[in-house]
Amino acid sequence: MKLFATLFLSAVTTASLFAASIPRCDVSGVTKEGKVKLTPGTSEGWRVTPQGWGPAETRPCRLSAFSTKPVGAEWTLCKFVFTPETSGNVYLSIGGQWAKNAEERGWLAVSKLSVNGTPVSNADLKEVTDRKGTMIPNGFWAYGKTQYDADGGPDGAAAMLVNHDSRLTRTIKVEAGKPVTIEYMAKAIETPNK
Repeated sequence: MKLFATLFLSAVTTASLFAASIPRCDVSGVTKEGKVKLTPGTSEGWRVTPQGWGPAETRPCRLSAFSTKPVGAEWTLCKFVFTPETSGNVYLSIGGQWAKNAEERGWLAVSKLSVNGTPVSNADLKEVTDRKGTMIPNGFWAYGKTQYDADGGPDGAAAMLVNHDSRLTRTIKVEAGKPVTIEYMAKAIETPNK
């Protein structure tokens, strides 16, 4: 009976640990260069929707893409599609899903970003710069309490530890009318110490 109770409590604890670890990527076509209107694409296992908050005039230029279910402790491919109406730059903000209570906003390790099947430069996150005491992969930006894990990514890559309030970001170029497929790897992690 003790063994059963121990296994049950262990399973419940593990499930609750990763319950809110839902990958999310916000996409914004609102940049200094102008506005790019974005159309959600069909993405298996993901919802891609226009953002329903913020200034009404920029909502057609902003999307939220998120997994329909949490990821576990194994590396999982995250993949979604959108189509820009005009050419320009869009801003990707990779993190986790929102929850009412901040402590329920699950953490994820993320790595290996690719666009249309091609890894972005420094996709393995190995090249970094120390920015005010935080290691940030070159070509990316980060905010909040993100953390760099030099050996934490899949297949020898590095990883960034993110959640809803702590994001890894990157700007990419898009072409009018050409669907854009975003892919990256993610897995659930415990809340990092910082």
